[in-house]
Amino acid sequence: MKTRKAANKRWFVIRFCILIKPIHKVLYQSALAFLLAIVSLPAFSQTDTIPQFNWMGEMNGENLYTKLFKLKDHNSFIVKISYASFWIKDRTAEFIVYQNNGKVKRFSVLYPRGHNAKPIVNRKKIKKKDYAYYWKYLEECSLNNAFDIDASLLNLKFKKEEKEGATITTVIKDGTTYHLQFVQGVNYSNYRSYEPEIYIKKRSSGWEERQKLVDLITGFEKLMTED
Repeated sequence: MKTRKAANKRWFVIRFCILIKPIHKVLYQSALAFLLAIVSLPAFSQTDTIPQFNWMGEMNGENLYTKLFKLKDHNSFIVKISYASFWIKDRTAEFIVYQNNGKVKRFSVLYPRGHNAKPIVNRKKIKKKDYAYYWKYLEECSLNNAFDIDASLLNLKFKKEEKEGATITTVIKDGTTYHLQFVQGVNYSNYRSYEPEIYIKKRSSGWEERQKLVDLITGFEKLMTED
């Protein structure tokens, strides 16, 4: 009798397990679908949209960076940072490329001096998990109006002394020029400033715009050094 009851219990357990197995599968699939839906929500994902930009002008020809980097996305947002000086033999530029598919690319380009010297392109790796940091900084710059720089004030070399009614001109020789460029399609914006940090310390005319430029460059460079 006990043997029959034990056998019935085992049979009941086996049938129960057979019955709930499909239910487990359905619950697993539902939970997986729910998690995927949560992850895809904007609140849980990076903001990978290229912001609107007030461009300085349009190129006469095609976007050469698209060809140089062999970009399929011809409407990528490209950031270029470089420095120029009499003492710098071969100029190097760092590029960040924001693509409309959410990916980010980095390039370092060496421009050798010399007739017909071709630029040497070096692709830099960015981990996929770090894309979000690049997009976040771009979004913050847009929200904080960090891109609104008056380029006409970046190279003023005088400082007005209001108390004495005098104008002092600061002259710096053999310094370094900071260059920041944004390009998207045929649109571009160029910002150049000669030794901006010195003029910022002296509070020369236009130092606020110089500070904006230095802050922008520093922010992008920080992203690149943390890769």
